[in-house]
Amino acid sequence: MLQCCKCHVGALLGVRGKLVSTAGLTRFYSVNKVSTPKEAATKEPAADESQHVVDPSPVYTASEAEATGSSEDAPKESTGSRTRFLGDQEPVVVHDMNQPIQSGKWYRIVPENFDFNQVGTSHIARVPTLAHGLERVLFNPGVHYLQDPNSGVYNFNPYIRNITQPEEFDYDKLTPYITSSKDERLMGYARGRERRFVGSTSSMTHVLSHLYFLISASKQPDISSMSMAFEAMPERFTRGMRYPASIALRYHDGVYGIDADKSFDVKDSILSVLGKSLEMVLTSTPKEFEKYKKENSWKVKGASEENYHYVEFDEFVLRSQLDCRDDRLPRKTFDLKTRGSLAVRMDIQNYEKTKGYQILSPKGLLQSFEREYFDMVRSAFLKYNFQVRIGNMDGIFVAYHNTARMFGFQYISRGEMDRVLYGNEPTGTKAFRSILVLLGKILRTITEKYSKKDLRITFDGRSMDRVEIWVEVIDDKGEEEFLRKYQEPGFLHNIKQMMKVSPPSKEASTDPLNTGDPFEPASQENDSKASDKPLTEDTVDDYLDPEKEIFVNTNEPILHYTLETFSTINGQDTDSPVTVKTKKDEWFINWRLTKSHKDQDGLAARYRSLRLRQATFFERNAPDTPDDELPTMLKILRRISQKNMWRNKQPHGRVVVNRTPLPKTSSPKTANRSAAASKRPTKHRSVASSTSKVITKKKAGTITAHKGRKGSSSKGSKETSNKGGEKNNSNDDKHSTTARSLEPASSK
Repeated sequence: MLQCCKCHVGALLGVRGKLVSTAGLTRFYSVNKVSTPKEAATKEPAADESQHVVDPSPVYTASEAEATGSSEDAPKESTGSRTRFLGDQEPVVVHDMNQPIQSGKWYRIVPENFDFNQVGTSHIARVPTLAHGLERVLFNPGVHYLQDPNSGVYNFNPYIRNITQPEEFDYDKLTPYITSSKDERLMGYARGRERRFVGSTSSMTHVLSHLYFLISASKQPDISSMSMAFEAMPERFTRGMRYPASIALRYHDGVYGIDADKSFDVKDSILSVLGKSLEMVLTSTPKEFEKYKKENSWKVKGASEENYHYVEFDEFVLRSQLDCRDDRLPRKTFDLKTRGSLAVRMDIQNYEKTKGYQILSPKGLLQSFEREYFDMVRSAFLKYNFQVRIGNMDGIFVAYHNTARMFGFQYISRGEMDRVLYGNEPTGTKAFRSILVLLGKILRTITEKYSKKDLRITFDGRSMDRVEIWVEVIDDKGEEEFLRKYQEPGFLHNIKQMMKVSPPSKEASTDPLNTGDPFEPASQENDSKASDKPLTEDTVDDYLDPEKEIFVNTNEPILHYTLETFSTINGQDTDSPVTVKTKKDEWFINWRLTKSHKDQDGLAARYRSLRLRQATFFERNAPDTPDDELPTMLKILRRISQKNMWRNKQPHGRVVVNRTPLPKTSSPKTANRSAAASKRPTKHRSVASSTSKVITKKKAGTITAHKGRKGSSSKGSKETSNKGGEKNNSNDDKHSTTARSLEPASSK
């Protein structure tokens, strides 16, 4: 009977093979040698040769497994990489994840078995809305200029053109950021639902990016919509996205809070600092925003409460900050993103020299909105998408600037990000759920080894087929002295100067404009006129010792794991990127976590080298670096910036503002009120279908407003001061365009 069952199964499969079973789960693997993906790409297959990587591997029920053989006959697993597994047809057993995770064994993630559940109340009604007429951007695809480059007409309030600098804004009046480990409400939700980990969008997205690169086989974003100017540009995610990511697990009363590791953050960058004040100016009236300037901050009574969205998923309770809302959007809320220009991002420590870089055209390789969008896709889209998904938001509202002035705005929906990153929404949903489940299982495995301790966990995804995971017990007292040393000006930069620079990649183009990433190898060339030697020939100082410069707690063992994965799509194992066609397609992630058993001295030395690379990864050019020693790309950007620095100053004279409102859908009550109002006798007033308000600045502190029909003579028009005009013509503003004073209220 047993022999008959085996023959029957073999006949159904139609190929010769062997069965592997364990814990009621059986899979079939062909014993025929199959070409690896790399071989298949370079060899012409024969007419009768299989076109896929491996043969189908169906999963059987427990009764079928018993009929086909015993799990004792299962061959021993190999510790090879997933590529070797697919190439050599190593038999692999997939285990149930409900059991404790064991080193070196394969497990399977079925993303449909997990879902998000909202926790608590999000208080969406308290979330601010866009100001200055910016809501028009939400319902009109594409980029919207703040000021039309052709006519000079402002599409939105000119008040938001000039950016308030950090020394002018009182950031102490804003609500301070609370890390996940210190958020008592978040911790309480986790304890009440018996969840082990809590985290926020800002602390988890970098780690999730590393896991996505692994399960997706380094799938590249789709940039096919870009113009021909970007035909030769790299399509892959930037090297900065693969920068080693560290998180700090802080234990408190049964729950681990996931915080971003800030060990090497000397200070907040200009972009992160301005992001706080720019978010406020986009959602506040000029009068409200003026209160937060240092000269008026005494008027602020108290900081407003932040609005968060809480969700439960598998091992986690997650928190997402809600920046803005519009009830007409499908998911109502969206994220605010303030995006610094290319020149500022590439030389952020010297932004004063590059803030003259302008965005002047919609298309092009430089000084265009298209370039900003291209760089954002490669360096930030993935993290933005994760944040939007955790917060159940509709998309992101992007404000483009150069730290001195605002250029334009764009709304990017979640659907657009899904298409660019994953191919479609179903693929994105399955991928995101899978990496969250994977992260939860990894963290649970690690915390069971080091129970009730604060841990630093680092994910290094430099290798394409694996992620290296390092675990260190945090010693706050021992690290305190080193943290003070990291904060010293120039300390990390000096270490960077002493380190050997990696040789340029063979894939890197010689075109200095062929990268939007300051950390691409192509941007590291040294074309100094004084020397033709590349940076790779620089000598390394003998006295540099990572052990003395970077703190590592060796009082507790350093743990090292290797994470490997491969995909199963509709029963077909593959080592290539996956795009599901419909929601019914089955995409499973198979993974294993292997613990290293090497000696501690060797592991500690490798871990120190990793931390040293982390500390110096974002250290670029010192402020006193001569221009002739800069990489070619930075030279070009600085020249462009210096040439256009004058454009940051707001021109004097006429300022025309287009404030055409969006058509509003009237409710029955509104319609009745409008009908009643139309029956009342009113004084006749001529209002043009297309009107504008022209502001002329005659002298400092004085603004005159001329209002009338388009094309009519200004002769006989009533001239008033701006203050009086706004007061006396408040009813007119409901029908005509509006312009506000360009001077702060306190200066009038």
